[in-house]
Amino acid sequence: MKLKEVDRTAMQAWSPAQNHPIYLATGTSAQQLDATFSTNASLEIFELDLSDPSLDMKSCATFSSS
Repeated sequence: MKLKEVDRTAMQAWSPAQNHPIYLATGTSAQQLDATFSTNASLEIFELDLSDPSLDMKSCATFSSS
């Protein structure tokens, strides 16, 4: 059973369990071809909101670098 999903090919890390709300950070490295054929590095922060019935996680911030 899926609760939430993020469609990314990236390394991920969760915020500490005692923090609320819970966040997921995903990061890609530069010069690594991803599913969108981008070679830029990016860091994205998502908020885990279990009250939202959709499978998607809300993006809170995106940082890109070439």
